[in-house]
Order: sequence, then structure tokens, then C-alpha cells
Amino acid sequence: MSNLHVPIKAEEQPLKKIFSSDYFFIIPKFQRPFSWKKDNFEKLFMDIYEAMEDSSQDVYFLGSMVLWNERGEEYKVIDGQQRLASLTILLAVLRDSIKDLEFKNSLHRAIFQRGDPLLQIPERERFKPWEELQEIFRKYIYRENGTRKFLEDFKEGRINYNGEDDPIYHVKEAIETFYELIERVISSDVLDDKLKKYASYLFNNVYVVVIKTASFGSAIRLFNVLNTRGLPLSSLDIIKAVNLEAIEDNELREKYANEWIELEKELGREKFESLLSYIRLIYAKRKVRKTLHEEFEMLYKSGQPRKGEPFIKLVKEYADIYMRKILAPELDVRNERREIEQLNKYKVLINIMKQYIPFSEWIPPLMAFYKKFKADNMLTDFLVKLEKKAVIEWMAGFTATERVTSFSRIIRLIDEANEPRDVINKMLFYKPPDARERGRTINYANREELERILESVLNSQEFYRLKGGKLAKYLLLRLDMEKWDLSSVAPQYTGIITVEHILPRNPPKNSEWCRKFDEETRRKWVDRLGNLVLLSGPRNSKAANYDFKRKIEIYFGKKWSSFKITQELRDYKDWNLEALRRRHEKLKREIKNIYLS
Repeated sequence: MSNLHVPIKAEEQPLKKIFSSDYFFIIPKFQRPFSWKKDNFEKLFMDIYEAMEDSSQDVYFLGSMVLWNERGEEYKVIDGQQRLASLTILLAVLRDSIKDLEFKNSLHRAIFQRGDPLLQIPERERFKPWEELQEIFRKYIYRENGTRKFLEDFKEGRINYNGEDDPIYHVKEAIETFYELIERVISSDVLDDKLKKYASYLFNNVYVVVIKTASFGSAIRLFNVLNTRGLPLSSLDIIKAVNLEAIEDNELREKYANEWIELEKELGREKFESLLSYIRLIYAKRKVRKTLHEEFEMLYKSGQPRKGEPFIKLVKEYADIYMRKILAPELDVRNERREIEQLNKYKVLINIMKQYIPFSEWIPPLMAFYKKFKADNMLTDFLVKLEKKAVIEWMAGFTATERVTSFSRIIRLIDEANEPRDVINKMLFYKPPDARERGRTINYANREELERILESVLNSQEFYRLKGGKLAKYLLLRLDMEKWDLSSVAPQYTGIITVEHILPRNPPKNSEWCRKFDEETRRKWVDRLGNLVLLSGPRNSKAANYDFKRKIEIYFGKKWSSFKITQELRDYKDWNLEALRRRHEKLKREIKNIYLS
């Protein structure tokens, strides 16, 4: 339904109007949690205090609020929720600080409507916060002297919270900050009078621009063009809001709002937004041109994916794939040696790809492949080909745009294919029939072309430093993985992993290293593939310059390293140029066998 003719009202209103019986505020489920911190609370309090002290400033504007009102006096807050929550807490702190009973009662009535059975007025909170804060507000903010009780209970450990990002912790920061500022900036001998003056100025001289609409869609559009002091809605919030709005049935909308919130909690906001960006690529098959929510608006208009309930169901399906096949990878396989080997190979490979490949464009094709075919028994074969493509194009220096184009071709192939094996067989060679598509390609059928790409990287004198050092670590881990019997064990590449030089980069003068390697030879060989090993734990910079025998003892002791590629150093009695060259050629050959087969 078009919102072009929905009336929008904007009006300057003092806080005494905002905190009156004209308004009751509700935070919609799609809003991000209470996130303001100490600096925000200090600025809010001090800006108002300094405006009060400035005799020339009769009115102080606090910004704008965007409200969605379908009926009655109940308003859903689209923008301004951080300030409303903070102001409500500030009023509660003022209530619990002022001795004057009349002021105290007036402040309490501003945030909490007392019931009157004669007039049939129910008890009601002026501001209904996020679900996770409702009990905290009910118990401490909407009870007289509750803010002091909150600080006492928090100090005694009677209030449970999960770290400094928890909204409950931000409530503590707000209450604590407001009390600290009252004590610091207001003289104790005139405390009550000054606090009454501050409260009066707050109610009568502080204004907000209230923008109201009966249309949720127009409220979101209004939000997008306003720049206020509140933390802005992210694309994740807007995508959620737009799709919930499209669900007309209130019970169904509530159901999907709760499911979305649970997904967001399970994944975390950052991973959830990544998930949505992967879904966007699966459908758009091109690089991002606008913000994520604007990209989805373009997709909705094309009908794929469809807005509302179908979209939320789609997100849930992809979230399940993302969690089970990528974040905590598992395959549904039988308890047979070959299938256990495939399972372990999948888990180890996807984990090192996630940790050490510095881009994620390979994830959407993997999700699209599994969603279409549900082929656990072929997912490892698909991932091996996908990894080959990702790493060779990484070595070849593909840009982000070139990677998006390249991996989008696989998604197009998945869309067209009827069988998963067809995708696996064709994915490295597929070219879409659309002649308008442009983009750099690698001919994977041309072994000489692949050989040139690999040789230029693996034989580079700068190998250790290529791609900021990330490529060396990844390729050494990938090679180490190949050396394990994956039918019996899956190596765990966790914790701190470092790439160490056998021949040190800056050996002491008169050391064994300087006798075996002249300066020119060291310069040519120190950062090359054959001179590098993997170690667990933080680098021991002192041990880095020890001679070969002592270095082996310090790094590995009797147990040696957990890396197969490093354990192989037992085959070397000494480390000279001949040994370095021999290992260099060996590792080159083994890595080429992975990516040329």
C-alpha cells in the first residue's frame, strides 16, 4: 500500500509535554538494545545544565524523535529511543535526589502514571523499554528511591548481567554517571534548590521536534533522512522493520519478530548482518552499489526474494545453513572410514578458510549449493573446488569486485543446474551465457597458466610478506592439513599460530648463521617458502636467533610441534643453503599438487 498520502506531523514540544498523559512510548522489537555509554550520559546532562546556566539560552533543542502511532496515545519509537530511555533514568535520579516532596511526586508522575480507580485510570509506565530491561525499569526506575537501590544491588552482585555490552550495565552507567555529575557540578549547600531549578528547566525549556506518522513505512523513510544524537538504525534493523511491517497479521508479526530476535542473539549482530549480505549476493549476483537495506529494496521489487513472511522464512533457512555448515560445521555422514575422512576434511578446511582467508565471497556459493541440493555427501568435494578457486584468485591478485563477479558465476551455475555433481564438475570452467558480463577470468583448464600463477607466488623472495603475511600462513596450514590422516583425526588449528623463520632475518654477527649464509644469500632466501615453519603460541623473539640445534630444542623440545610440516624438520641435521633449497622445492611441489590436481 502506498504511503504517499499518509499525514506526517512535525511539532516542537517541551519535555513536560513528552512526559505527560499525552504520550506512552513503546520500543518496537526491531530496535537495537539500549547502547548509550558514560560519554553519552555526561553530554546529555551537561548540555542541559550549561544551557540552564546560560541566561541567554531560554530554549534548548534536544534533537528530534520519529514516532509511529496507529491509534490512541501509544507511540512506537522509530528514532529517539536511546534519549528517551536516558531521560527517563535521569528523571528517576532527580526524583531520588530532590528532597522537596512536591517536586519528587511530580517527577515520579512524569515517568509513571499512578492509578485512580475512581477515574478508571490504570497504573502505567510512561516509557516501556526493551524486553530485557522491563523488569529492571519496573523494579528500580519506576519505584521511588529505586535508583539508589539499583546501585546498591549492583554493587552487592544481586543484579545479573553479561559484561559491559549488556543493556543492564548501561543502565548502571547512566544512574552512576548522573549521580556523579550532580555531586560534582552542583554545590552541596544549594543542592536541592539547584536540582529543582534543573528539573524545572528540563521540563519547561528543553524541546524536541516530534515527528509523528500513522504509517510505519513513512516513519522508516523519515528516520533515514534524519541525523540525530541517537545511535542510528543499521541496515539490519531497517531490513527487519520493513519485513515485519509487510506482515499484516499482528500475531504472526509478533511471532516472526521474536524469531528474528532469537536469531540475532544466537548469531550476534555482526554475523547476522554478514548473513544478510551473503543472501543479497546470492540473489543480486553483483557487487554492492547502495546500503544493504536499499539493495534488498531493489530485490523486493523484482520479486526475489519476496518481502515479509517469505523473506523471514528464507533468512531462517539460510541462518540454519550458515550455523550448521559454516560456523559450527557438521555433515550428515555414515560412520565409515571414507565418510569420516570427508567430514574431517570439510571441518578442518572450512575452519582455516574462515580464519585465514581475508575475504568471504566464497561463502554465498557454498550456502546456495547446500540450500538447493542438501547434498552432505558432496559438500566436501564442492568445498575443495571452491577453495582452489578462492586461493588461486587470491594469489592472482583479484580485486573485491573481481571476486564478487567470479563467485557469482558459481551461483548462476547452481541456479541452472539440476544435479550437484554437474556444479562440481563445471564450477571452475563455467561462463554465463550473458555476453554482457565482464570480468577477469582464469582458465583452469590451462595448466601452464595455473603453474605461472603458483610459481610467481611460491618462488617469491617476498613470500613471507605477501598479502600482509596472511597468504604464507594460510598456505602452510593448508599444506599441513594434507599431511594428516583425516580418517582418524581432525587437526585443531586454534590459539596463537605464528610463522617462524628457520634462518633468522637479523642474525647476530659472528653467529653460525652468518658463517653459513652470506648477506646476499640471506637477503634472497630468508623470506622464501622453504625457510618458514608453523609454531603454536606467541613468538619467542630471543630464541629466533639461536643456532639451528638450539632453536630446535627451544621451539620443540622432546614433544616437537603439533604441526606435521614442522615435525619434518627432524629429517634435517643441519640448516644450510642446500637444505633450505631442498625443503623449498619440496614444499613448492606439495602445494602445487594441491592446486594443480
